[in-house]
Amino acid sequence: MNLGLMSELIETTSHAANCFLKSEMALNDGDVELCQKYSKEGQSLVKTLKNDTFLEVEEEFGENAEGVNDYDYPNNMELIKALNEVVMAAGSILGLEDDNIKRIVTKTLYKAINTAKEIFEQLFEN
Repeated sequence: MNLGLMSELIETTSHAANCFLKSEMALNDGDVELCQKYSKEGQSLVKTLKNDTFLEVEEEFGENAEGVNDYDYPNNMELIKALNEVVMAAGSILGLEDDNIKRIVTKTLYKAINTAKEIFEQLFEN
């Protein structure tokens, strides 16, 4: 397993989720400028994930043929949730030694990645 890739996935995905969370908090505080700043930073990170890291994960673990997790409708909180699910699955994979369990958790990782990509595209790329 490529520890550098998994570290990059966890770090970048966590940072993106944190940016979107800060964006939501700024919006709730009425600070639109700060909200936009954090939203743009989060968008930039997710674009990098989509165009680089997520593709590298597929190269590492095999083709991503999984679906998406259920969610109500695309919004920042659902995106944050999906990004956190990516981090949890990636972190779990790091601690696994059994290849059968690793394959199961990889499916969970792929569904979380697909969900995050789908929500992101609906929110920011339409």
